[in-house]
Amino acid sequence: MIWVQSWSVLLLAASAVACASPKVGYDYDSGANFSAYHTYEWMPGAQEVIGDKRVDNSLVDSRIRTAVGARLQAKGYTASVNGKPDFYVAYHVAVKDRMKGSSTQRYIGDYAYGTYTTISDVRSYNEGDLLVDIIDAASKRLVWRSSAQAEVDPGMTPEERDKRIGRVVDQMLSSFPPK
Repeated sequence: MIWVQSWSVLLLAASAVACASPKVGYDYDSGANFSAYHTYEWMPGAQEVIGDKRVDNSLVDSRIRTAVGARLQAKGYTASVNGKPDFYVAYHVAVKDRMKGSSTQRYIGDYAYGTYTTISDVRSYNEGDLLVDIIDAASKRLVWRSSAQAEVDPGMTPEERDKRIGRVVDQMLSSFPPK
C-alpha cells in the first residue's frame, strides 16, 4: 500500500512539472505610440535558421505564426492587405539541452553508529526559448518584445503541441500593447 501511495505522489509530481508554466517576461519602448497600431504583417524575408532541426521546420513555424496571428486578431489587430502595416511581427526560437539534478542524504544505522549516504538523480531535458518581437513599420525599430522559457516535452502529440504553443503565446501577448 505504501508503494502505491509513493508511486501516486511521484506521478502527481511528474505531471505538475510537465505542466509547469513558462517563465514569461516583456519589455517595450515607452516612447512608442501603441495606440496608432492597427494592422500588422510578418517581418519580410525568410525565418531565421539557427541550425537546429528541432525548431528549423515548417511545423514549428506554422504553429507559432498561427498562434500569434490568432492572439493579435483576438486583440483587434488585422493583417495588412495593402502591404503597409503599422507594425511587423517576428519571432525567434531555440531549444537547449540542459541537465538538472537533485540529491538526498539519508542516515543509515542507529543513533550511535551509522553513516550518511547520498542519492543523486540527474536527468537531461530540453529547454525552449521563444521571443516575439513587435517592430514599428515606419522606423523599423523594435518597440516591444516578449520572451518565454519552458521545458519542452519531445513526447507530445501534435494536438498537445498546438495547445501548448497557443497557451504560451497567449501568456506572452497578454501584455501587448503595454498599458
